[in-house]
Amino acid sequence: MGDVYARWAQVYDLFYPDRGGEVSFWHHLLGGAGRHVLDLMCGTAEVSLALARLGHRVTGVDRSAAMLAVGRERLEAAADDSARNLSLVQGDTCDLPVARDTFEFILVGGNGSFNHLDRDRARLALTEMARILSPGGRLGMELINPFLLPELDTERVVAPLRPVPPGLWAEMHLANRYDMLEGRFHIRQTIYHERAGNRSQFTDSFVLQAWMPDQFRCLLQAAGLGDIRFYGDYRLGPFDRWSADLLVVASRIEPGPLTLT
Repeated sequence: MGDVYARWAQVYDLFYPDRGGEVSFWHHLLGGAGRHVLDLMCGTAEVSLALARLGHRVTGVDRSAAMLAVGRERLEAAADDSARNLSLVQGDTCDLPVARDTFEFILVGGNGSFNHLDRDRARLALTEMARILSPGGRLGMELINPFLLPELDTERVVAPLRPVPPGLWAEMHLANRYDMLEGRFHIRQTIYHERAGNRSQFTDSFVLQAWMPDQFRCLLQAAGLGDIRFYGDYRLGPFDRWSADLLVVASRIEPGPLTLT
């Protein structure tokens, strides 16, 4: 998959609502400040920086150079010392430049970033995450709710969900198709934007792999992860077919000692 974010990294954050609820959710799961955290598929590093400011030591990793460039601009503009708890690295989810047993917590947020991986790459990525989690470390993920996909309009227009800076205008047009048999959500996305009077547009197409909870549980277990829990919102509400997201929490499970008989 190419860098589908390369051309719209500069307006990406406009199409997300305030991330405060997401940050509070991860901080709660972390159980207090001082954790060593990997924010995988960190995008523009907005959540990464917020967690660093809450006292965690955070490494943000993303394969998109364009998204990381926005994240580095955000980090360079930060005037507080706590922002220095964050470092940003370009890397592939399936081949992370990280030693075994490094992180206490790995998060993959972004409301479905992990869904960009097909089945084979998803298996590789989870195995890689289990490798770099410390014993007993935890993994948290935010996936799209597969039950909502058939309910989505095949065409829709999305306006920015945040205040737009002066001199900038943006709008997103989506056309999608859900292949329920394959569990694949096909999206054709066109971004229209104008900056300082210069108007342009670009289109990208990509596919999201949707996971049913039981399917994903099997993937996690195969990677050596257990104590698997599903939630439907940032308040740890139960997951059901109408939940906004599929939130997943799991732990690295160490194999028990061999017993000779």
